[in-house]
Amino acid sequence: MTELDKLIASVSDKSVNTQKSYKTQYTKLRKLLGKDVGEASEKKLIELALEQPNRNQQQAMINIAILVRRLDKLSTTKLEDTREKNKGKIQEVVKEKNAVLNETLPPYQDLLDYADFLYSNNEWTDFVINYLLIHLQVRNADLVFDVVKLRREAKDPDKNYIWLTSKKAVFIRNVYKTASTYGRKTNTITDPKFIVAMKRVMACQKHKEDCGTFVPTLSQAGFYIKKASYKQLGEGKIVKIIVNHFRNDLQKLKEISENRGTSLTTLAESYDIKNL
Repeated sequence: MTELDKLIASVSDKSVNTQKSYKTQYTKLRKLLGKDVGEASEKKLIELALEQPNRNQQQAMINIAILVRRLDKLSTTKLEDTREKNKGKIQEVVKEKNAVLNETLPPYQDLLDYADFLYSNNEWTDFVINYLLIHLQVRNADLVFDVVKLRREAKDPDKNYIWLTSKKAVFIRNVYKTASTYGRKTNTITDPKFIVAMKRVMACQKHKEDCGTFVPTLSQAGFYIKKASYKQLGEGKIVKIIVNHFRNDLQKLKEISENRGTSLTTLAESYDIKNL
């Protein structure tokens, strides 16, 4: 078994996307080293990681190095120390970006008004995308789903679904960023506008029309979701707007945390644009 095989086997409980990410990071690190990660010193691994262009890429590479070395019971003390120091620097960058966003992001009401505009203009797929971004605070990958009429059709654990009935839509998420931590998520939506929009989408799908397609190319989900969102803000900035709007409503923040599969601590550190 290769070092990569051992790594992937050790994270078999993680989501498919997470495993792909780990594989990509490992392959990149091994190529830079020219040998297995476990054969390199912590010093060399840290040097290579810190050569990466931004802090998040550095952290990703350090995390892979730590995971691989732990598999062989090798020391990771220096790597972990570097990771902790980097966390503080990342938070500083986040605060700097938040200072700018606090001045430039539109208010929450603008998101609601835009969704109403889409509905009034029969822009059904864009309305559905924006509705889920606003009310369930989803990520891009969450919005890759199949629409089904029967609950039993939503059986593939590697897919997301919207099960549509005459009076409700059940959004079933098996595949999202933190699925390995939070498991399957199910949300029941009874908003009449959402139900109408989904019925129109299904009609479009039945007749094989473009109005029935949410994400034409799955590998470019982020591009299409951003394009459909208000002012092409994308899911990350939209969540920041929502968290900022409800920042003094603990119950709503808990709901956002549950919907997104993100801890309250992460919401406060990464999405509260007043975190200055």
